[in-house]
Amino acid sequence: CVRHMYNNFKKQHSGLALNDRIWSLARASYKNLFVALMMALKEFNEGAFKWLVDNTTPQYWVRAYFRTSPKCDILLNNLCESFNSSILEARDRPILGMLETIRLYLMARMETKREWMRKYSGSVCPKILKKLEKVKNAASGCIATPSGDWFYEGRCMYGDRYSVNLASRTCSCRRWELNGIPCFHAMSVIALTKEHPESFVHECYSKKAYMRAYEPIIYPLNGEHL
Repeated sequence: CVRHMYNNFKKQHSGLALNDRIWSLARASYKNLFVALMMALKEFNEGAFKWLVDNTTPQYWVRAYFRTSPKCDILLNNLCESFNSSILEARDRPILGMLETIRLYLMARMETKREWMRKYSGSVCPKILKKLEKVKNAASGCIATPSGDWFYEGRCMYGDRYSVNLASRTCSCRRWELNGIPCFHAMSVIALTKEHPESFVHECYSKKAYMRAYEPIIYPLNGEHL
């Protein structure tokens, strides 16, 4: 969790400027950007640079070093905290009571999720659609130029350029590969081709994948008298 790492970092190197630089480093999606930001940090504060080199491993907190197979670029441990808050009631009970409380909670939750998704008519999950809308707005600052064989060049207003391949669903910024949602460079290309952005979202965010995740049923149990 980057926030926990930063809490240790700021004991020796505090300040808003360093805080912003740490999060910029963590969010860097490709290695060249991370290296450039690290060199800028070294010039700004060599002590902070040395602390990161001596005490951290980029593979654990920098997106540029994350694997692309999980389709997850989360930098925080909010998922763990969300799970922990869900079992607060169960944790205060003896072991069997704890497990029984969690079983009943999951049994009801999985059926609630199934029923909710059955009523949903879209092909891509609603939260992902909201993220797509944000990406569409950001894509206005990028101009796409076709190259051929599904390759395109995305040029940003600040001078950056990225290579996009619609066939392999990749962009040289790596954001598309990291989380399975088209980045704004790719979105500008998709707009140029007049294709539907939803069709370029990874299958793990589809309604079918959601239903498969909640398909298993936790069956009810009889009481001790049975």
